[in-house]
Amino acid sequence: MFTYIILECVKQLNGQRTMYNIYHLLTAKKSIQTVQDSNLFGLTRYYGIYKSLPREEYNQFVNDLAKEQLIKNDENQHLFITSHGENMLIELHGKLAPYFAFDGMRFYEVSYPFSKHLILFIQIITHIHVKKTNFIPIIEDRSIQQFVKKVWSVHKNNSTTLLTLIYRDLDKVLQFFPDVYSALFVDQLTTSKQIGLSKYQLSTKYNINPHDCYLFFMNTIHYICFKIEDGEAFQFLANLYPNQAKYRILSDSARKTLYYLNEGFVLEKIAAKRHLKENTIKDHIVEIAYINKTLEWKRYITKQEYDIITEKINTLSTKKLKDIKEQLPESISYFQIKLVMALEQNGETAYD
Repeated sequence: MFTYIILECVKQLNGQRTMYNIYHLLTAKKSIQTVQDSNLFGLTRYYGIYKSLPREEYNQFVNDLAKEQLIKNDENQHLFITSHGENMLIELHGKLAPYFAFDGMRFYEVSYPFSKHLILFIQIITHIHVKKTNFIPIIEDRSIQQFVKKVWSVHKNNSTTLLTLIYRDLDKVLQFFPDVYSALFVDQLTTSKQIGLSKYQLSTKYNINPHDCYLFFMNTIHYICFKIEDGEAFQFLANLYPNQAKYRILSDSARKTLYYLNEGFVLEKIAAKRHLKENTIKDHIVEIAYINKTLEWKRYITKQEYDIITEKINTLSTKKLKDIKEQLPESISYFQIKLVMALEQNGETAYD
Protein backbone atom coordinates (compact mmCIF):
# COMPACT_ATOMS: atom_id res chain seq x y z
CA MET A 1 0.00 0.00 0.00
CA PHE A 2 2.81 2.42 0.85
CA THR A 3 4.47 1.67 -2.49
CA TYR A 4 1.22 2.40 -4.30
CA ILE A 5 0.75 5.71 -2.47
CA ILE A 6 4.29 6.91 -3.15
CA LEU A 7 4.14 5.88 -6.80
CA GLU A 8 0.83 7.66 -7.32
CA CYS A 9 2.14 10.82 -5.67
CA VAL A 10 5.27 10.73 -7.82
CA LYS A 11 3.20 10.26 -10.95
CA GLN A 12 0.85 13.12 -10.11
CA LEU A 13 3.65 15.52 -9.20
CA ASN A 14 5.64 14.49 -12.30
CA GLY A 15 8.86 16.19 -11.23
CA GLN A 16 7.19 19.49 -10.44
CA ARG A 17 7.91 19.17 -6.71
CA THR A 18 10.64 17.49 -4.67
CA MET A 19 10.48 14.20 -2.78
CA TYR A 20 9.95 16.14 0.44
CA ASN A 21 6.70 17.64 -0.79
CA ILE A 22 5.30 14.10 -0.65
CA TYR A 23 6.60 13.65 2.88
CA HIS A 24 5.00 16.95 3.93
CA LEU A 25 1.73 15.83 2.34
CA LEU A 26 1.63 12.49 4.16
CA THR A 27 2.56 14.03 7.52
CA ALA A 28 0.31 17.09 7.05
CA LYS A 29 2.94 19.76 7.42
CA LYS A 30 1.06 22.87 8.48
CA SER A 31 2.02 25.08 5.56
CA ILE A 32 0.14 26.87 2.84
CA GLN A 33 2.24 25.16 0.17
CA THR A 34 1.32 21.66 1.36
CA VAL A 35 -2.42 22.36 1.42
CA GLN A 36 -2.28 24.04 -1.98
CA ASP A 37 -0.24 21.24 -3.57
CA SER A 38 -2.57 18.53 -2.27
CA ASN A 39 -5.44 20.27 -4.06
CA LEU A 40 -3.52 21.32 -7.16
CA PHE A 41 -2.20 17.83 -7.93
CA GLY A 42 -5.28 15.87 -6.89
CA LEU A 43 -3.69 14.30 -3.82
CA THR A 44 -6.07 15.44 -1.08
CA ARG A 45 -6.91 11.81 -0.20
CA TYR A 46 -3.38 11.38 1.18
CA TYR A 47 -3.22 14.55 3.25
CA GLY A 48 -2.11 13.68 6.78
CA ILE A 49 -2.73 9.94 6.57
CA TYR A 50 0.69 9.11 8.06
CA LYS A 51 1.49 11.82 10.61
CA SER A 52 3.91 9.60 12.53
CA LEU A 53 6.09 8.69 9.53
CA PRO A 54 9.77 9.18 10.48
CA ARG A 55 11.61 11.20 7.87
CA GLU A 56 14.59 8.85 7.76
CA GLU A 57 12.29 5.88 7.10
CA TYR A 58 10.60 7.81 4.31
CA ASN A 59 13.98 8.65 2.77
CA GLN A 60 15.02 5.00 2.91
CA PHE A 61 11.77 3.84 1.32
CA VAL A 62 12.11 6.31 -1.55
CA ASN A 63 15.73 5.25 -2.08
CA ASP A 64 14.63 1.61 -2.19
CA LEU A 65 12.03 2.41 -4.85
CA ALA A 66 14.74 4.11 -6.88
CA LYS A 67 17.01 1.06 -6.53
CA GLU A 68 14.15 -1.09 -7.81
CA GLN A 69 13.92 1.33 -10.78
CA LEU A 70 10.30 2.16 -9.99
CA ILE A 71 11.14 5.84 -9.74
CA LYS A 72 14.10 8.07 -10.59
CA ASN A 73 15.21 11.42 -9.29
CA ASP A 74 17.30 14.30 -10.58
CA GLU A 75 20.00 16.31 -8.84
CA ASN A 76 17.35 18.56 -7.27
CA GLN A 77 15.45 15.66 -5.64
CA HIS A 78 12.57 15.88 -8.12
CA LEU A 79 10.99 12.46 -8.62
CA PHE A 80 9.71 10.81 -11.80
CA ILE A 81 7.94 7.49 -12.24
CA THR A 82 9.55 4.98 -14.63
CA SER A 83 7.79 2.67 -17.07
CA HIS A 84 8.44 -0.14 -14.59
CA GLY A 85 6.85 2.01 -11.90
CA GLU A 86 3.83 2.71 -14.13
CA ASN A 87 3.27 -1.01 -14.58
CA MET A 88 3.63 -1.61 -10.85
CA LEU A 89 1.15 1.19 -10.14
CA ILE A 90 -1.41 -0.38 -12.46
CA GLU A 91 -0.92 -3.78 -10.86
CA LEU A 92 -1.25 -2.42 -7.32
CA HIS A 93 -4.28 -0.36 -8.26
CA GLY A 94 -6.10 -3.49 -9.35
CA LYS A 95 -5.38 -5.14 -6.00
CA LEU A 96 -5.99 -2.18 -3.68
CA ALA A 97 -8.62 0.01 -5.32
CA PRO A 98 -11.64 -2.03 -4.15
CA TYR A 99 -10.60 -1.51 -0.51
CA PHE A 100 -9.08 1.97 -0.70
CA ALA A 101 -10.91 4.31 1.69
CA PHE A 102 -8.44 7.11 2.40
CA ASP A 103 -9.89 10.61 2.31
CA GLY A 104 -7.20 12.52 4.15
CA MET A 105 -8.36 16.08 3.61
CA ARG A 106 -11.89 15.24 4.68
CA PHE A 107 -11.06 13.10 7.71
CA TYR A 108 -7.71 14.54 8.79
CA GLU A 109 -9.15 16.22 11.88
CA VAL A 110 -11.34 13.31 12.96
CA SER A 111 -9.61 10.06 11.92
CA TYR A 112 -6.72 10.29 14.37
CA PRO A 113 -8.77 11.13 17.51
CA PHE A 114 -11.46 8.63 16.49
CA SER A 115 -8.86 5.86 16.23
CA LYS A 116 -7.56 6.75 19.70
CA HIS A 117 -11.08 6.87 21.14
CA LEU A 118 -11.75 3.41 19.75
CA ILE A 119 -8.46 1.92 20.98
CA LEU A 120 -8.83 3.33 24.48
CA PHE A 121 -12.52 2.46 24.84
CA ILE A 122 -11.89 -1.15 23.82
CA GLN A 123 -9.08 -1.39 26.35
CA ILE A 124 -11.30 0.01 29.10
CA ILE A 125 -14.42 -2.03 28.38
CA THR A 126 -12.53 -5.34 28.04
CA HIS A 127 -10.76 -4.75 31.36
CA ILE A 128 -13.92 -3.71 33.17
CA HIS A 129 -15.73 -6.74 31.77
CA VAL A 130 -13.29 -9.06 33.58
CA LYS A 131 -13.25 -6.78 36.64
CA LYS A 132 -9.71 -5.51 36.12
CA THR A 133 -9.76 -1.87 37.22
CA ASN A 134 -6.03 -1.30 37.72
CA PHE A 135 -4.39 -0.86 34.34
CA ILE A 136 -2.36 1.78 32.54
CA PRO A 137 -4.30 3.52 29.74
CA ILE A 138 -2.73 2.75 26.37
CA ILE A 139 -3.47 6.34 25.30
CA GLU A 140 -1.92 9.05 27.47
CA ASP A 141 -3.53 12.06 25.75
CA ARG A 142 -5.75 13.75 28.35
CA SER A 143 -8.27 15.03 25.82
CA ILE A 144 -8.73 11.50 24.46
CA GLN A 145 -9.13 10.11 27.98
CA GLN A 146 -11.71 12.75 28.90
CA PHE A 147 -13.74 12.10 25.76
CA VAL A 148 -13.80 8.35 26.38
CA LYS A 149 -14.64 8.90 30.04
CA LYS A 150 -17.74 10.90 29.02
CA VAL A 151 -18.83 8.17 26.61
CA TRP A 152 -18.39 5.55 29.32
CA SER A 153 -20.36 7.60 31.84
CA VAL A 154 -23.33 7.61 29.46
CA HIS A 155 -23.16 3.96 28.37
CA LYS A 156 -21.85 2.08 31.41
CA ASN A 157 -25.04 0.12 31.97
CA ASN A 158 -23.65 -3.26 30.95
CA SER A 159 -20.16 -4.16 29.75
CA THR A 160 -21.38 -7.35 28.07
CA THR A 161 -23.91 -5.38 26.02
CA LEU A 162 -21.31 -2.79 25.01
CA LEU A 163 -18.83 -5.46 23.98
CA THR A 164 -21.49 -7.13 21.87
CA LEU A 165 -22.40 -3.87 20.13
CA ILE A 166 -18.79 -2.98 19.37
CA TYR A 167 -18.10 -6.51 18.16
CA ARG A 168 -21.07 -6.39 15.78
CA ASP A 169 -20.05 -2.99 14.43
CA LEU A 170 -16.45 -3.98 13.83
CA ASP A 171 -17.47 -7.31 12.37
CA LYS A 172 -19.65 -5.43 9.87
CA VAL A 173 -16.71 -3.18 8.98
CA LEU A 174 -14.07 -5.87 8.71
CA GLN A 175 -16.19 -8.11 6.49
CA PHE A 176 -15.59 -5.54 3.75
CA PHE A 177 -11.82 -6.13 3.82
CA PRO A 178 -9.62 -9.16 3.06
CA ASP A 179 -8.78 -11.37 6.02
CA VAL A 180 -5.25 -10.04 6.39
CA TYR A 181 -6.56 -6.46 6.72
CA SER A 182 -8.93 -7.59 9.45
CA ALA A 183 -6.23 -9.50 11.30
CA LEU A 184 -3.85 -6.54 11.18
CA PHE A 185 -6.57 -4.26 12.51
CA VAL A 186 -7.56 -6.53 15.40
CA ASP A 187 -3.96 -7.19 16.40
CA GLN A 188 -3.41 -3.46 16.95
CA LEU A 189 -6.17 -3.32 19.57
CA THR A 190 -5.34 -3.61 23.26
CA THR A 191 -7.66 -5.74 25.39
CA SER A 192 -7.53 -7.38 28.80
CA LYS A 193 -5.78 -10.33 27.14
CA GLN A 194 -3.30 -8.65 24.82
CA ILE A 195 -1.38 -5.43 24.21
CA GLY A 196 -1.83 -4.09 20.71
CA LEU A 197 1.12 -4.84 18.45
CA SER A 198 3.24 -2.11 16.91
CA LYS A 199 3.64 -1.84 13.14
CA TYR A 200 7.11 -3.39 13.50
CA GLN A 201 5.78 -6.37 15.49
CA LEU A 202 3.00 -6.82 12.95
CA SER A 203 5.55 -6.66 10.16
CA THR A 204 7.42 -9.59 11.68
CA LYS A 205 4.27 -11.58 12.39
CA TYR A 206 2.71 -11.19 8.93
CA ASN A 207 5.85 -10.60 6.84
CA ILE A 208 4.40 -7.31 5.60
CA ASN A 209 6.14 -3.96 5.29
CA PRO A 210 5.66 -2.05 8.60
CA HIS A 211 4.38 1.01 6.74
CA ASP A 212 1.67 -1.13 5.17
CA CYS A 213 0.70 -2.45 8.60
CA TYR A 214 0.07 1.10 9.80
CA LEU A 215 -1.66 2.20 6.61
CA PHE A 216 -4.00 -0.83 6.54
CA PHE A 217 -5.16 0.17 10.02
CA MET A 218 -5.68 3.85 9.14
CA ASN A 219 -7.40 2.94 5.89
CA THR A 220 -9.92 0.96 7.94
CA ILE A 221 -10.37 3.94 10.27
CA HIS A 222 -11.09 6.19 7.28
CA TYR A 223 -13.61 3.64 6.03
CA ILE A 224 -15.42 3.74 9.39
CA CYS A 225 -15.35 7.56 9.35
CA PHE A 226 -16.94 7.55 5.91
CA LYS A 227 -19.61 5.08 6.98
CA ILE A 228 -20.47 7.14 10.06
CA GLU A 229 -20.73 10.33 8.01
CA ASP A 230 -22.75 8.48 5.40
CA GLY A 231 -25.32 7.47 8.01
CA GLU A 232 -24.40 3.80 8.49
CA ALA A 233 -26.56 2.28 11.22
CA PHE A 234 -23.77 1.34 13.62
CA GLN A 235 -24.93 0.22 17.04
CA PHE A 236 -22.16 1.94 18.98
CA LEU A 237 -19.17 3.20 16.97
CA ALA A 238 -20.73 6.59 16.21
CA ASN A 239 -20.61 7.37 19.95
CA LEU A 240 -16.81 7.43 19.72
CA TYR A 241 -16.75 9.84 16.79
CA PRO A 242 -15.30 13.30 17.57
CA ASN A 243 -17.87 15.98 18.30
CA GLN A 244 -16.57 18.50 15.78
CA ALA A 245 -16.08 17.06 12.30
CA LYS A 246 -14.33 19.55 10.01
CA TYR A 247 -14.46 18.16 6.53
CA ARG A 248 -11.93 20.45 4.86
CA ILE A 249 -9.08 22.11 6.64
CA LEU A 250 -7.19 25.37 6.57
CA SER A 251 -3.89 26.20 8.15
CA ASP A 252 -4.32 28.13 11.40
CA SER A 253 -3.00 31.33 9.85
CA ALA A 254 -5.32 31.09 6.81
CA ARG A 255 -8.26 30.53 9.14
CA LYS A 256 -7.50 33.83 10.87
CA THR A 257 -7.32 35.59 7.51
CA LEU A 258 -10.68 34.07 6.55
CA TYR A 259 -12.19 35.54 9.71
CA TYR A 260 -11.12 39.04 8.68
CA LEU A 261 -12.28 38.52 5.10
CA ASN A 262 -15.71 37.54 6.41
CA GLU A 263 -15.68 40.70 8.52
CA GLY A 264 -15.22 42.76 5.36
CA PHE A 265 -11.54 43.69 5.70
CA VAL A 266 -9.59 44.22 2.46
CA LEU A 267 -6.27 42.52 1.78
CA GLU A 268 -4.11 45.50 2.76
CA LYS A 269 -5.96 46.05 6.03
CA ILE A 270 -5.65 42.38 6.98
CA ALA A 271 -1.90 42.43 6.33
CA ALA A 272 -1.50 45.53 8.50
CA LYS A 273 -3.71 44.20 11.28
CA ARG A 274 -1.90 40.85 11.37
CA HIS A 275 1.58 42.34 10.88
CA LEU A 276 2.17 40.11 7.87
CA LYS A 277 3.32 40.77 4.32
CA GLU A 278 0.59 41.22 1.72
CA ASN A 279 2.01 38.25 -0.23
CA THR A 280 1.41 36.06 2.82
CA ILE A 281 -2.23 37.15 2.96
CA LYS A 282 -2.52 36.47 -0.77
CA ASP A 283 -1.27 32.94 -0.16
CA HIS A 284 -3.96 32.56 2.51
CA ILE A 285 -6.60 33.72 0.01
CA VAL A 286 -5.44 31.08 -2.48
CA GLU A 287 -5.59 28.42 0.22
CA ILE A 288 -9.11 29.53 1.11
CA ALA A 289 -10.13 29.41 -2.56
CA TYR A 290 -9.55 25.64 -2.64
CA ILE A 291 -12.18 25.22 0.05
CA ASN A 292 -14.50 28.18 0.35
CA LYS A 293 -17.14 28.92 -2.30
CA THR A 294 -18.79 31.95 -0.73
CA LEU A 295 -16.17 34.72 -0.86
CA GLU A 296 -16.16 37.51 -3.44
CA TRP A 297 -13.25 36.81 -5.80
CA LYS A 298 -13.84 39.58 -8.36
CA ARG A 299 -11.93 42.11 -6.27
CA TYR A 300 -8.72 40.24 -7.05
CA ILE A 301 -9.08 39.55 -10.77
CA THR A 302 -11.00 40.84 -13.79
CA LYS A 303 -13.01 38.61 -16.10
CA GLN A 304 -10.55 39.23 -18.92
CA GLU A 305 -7.60 38.25 -16.74
CA TYR A 306 -9.46 35.18 -15.51
CA ASP A 307 -10.25 34.02 -19.04
CA ILE A 308 -6.69 34.59 -20.28
CA ILE A 309 -5.23 32.61 -17.40
CA THR A 310 -7.75 29.79 -17.76
CA GLU A 311 -7.08 29.46 -21.47
CA LYS A 312 -3.32 29.32 -20.94
CA ILE A 313 -3.56 26.74 -18.14
CA ASN A 314 -5.72 24.54 -20.34
CA THR A 315 -3.25 24.67 -23.24
CA LEU A 316 -0.08 24.08 -21.23
CA SER A 317 0.71 20.60 -19.88
CA THR A 318 2.31 21.89 -16.69
CA LYS A 319 1.43 23.22 -13.28
CA LYS A 320 4.72 25.05 -12.88
CA LEU A 321 3.84 28.63 -12.12
CA LYS A 322 6.97 30.05 -13.74
CA ASP A 323 6.23 28.32 -17.06
CA ILE A 324 2.64 29.57 -17.01
CA LYS A 325 3.65 33.11 -16.02
CA GLU A 326 6.08 33.36 -18.94
CA GLN A 327 3.22 32.78 -21.37
CA LEU A 328 0.98 35.48 -19.90
CA PRO A 329 0.93 39.29 -20.02
CA GLU A 330 3.37 40.83 -17.55
CA SER A 331 0.52 42.58 -15.75
CA ILE A 332 -0.87 39.24 -14.52
CA SER A 333 0.59 38.23 -11.16
CA TYR A 334 1.54 34.87 -9.68
CA PHE A 335 -1.19 35.44 -7.11
CA GLN A 336 -3.84 35.68 -9.83
CA ILE A 337 -2.55 32.52 -11.53
CA LYS A 338 -2.66 30.57 -8.27
CA LEU A 339 -6.12 31.96 -7.50
CA VAL A 340 -7.50 30.79 -10.85
CA MET A 341 -5.93 27.35 -10.36
CA ALA A 342 -7.56 27.07 -6.96
CA LEU A 343 -10.99 28.18 -8.14
CA GLU A 344 -10.92 25.86 -11.14
CA GLN A 345 -9.83 22.95 -8.96
CA ASN A 346 -12.65 23.73 -6.54
CA GLY A 347 -15.21 23.73 -9.35
CA GLU A 348 -15.81 27.42 -8.79
CA THR A 349 -15.16 30.49 -10.93
CA ALA A 350 -14.94 34.18 -10.12
CA TYR A 351 -17.34 34.84 -13.01
CA ASP A 352 -20.39 32.66 -13.54
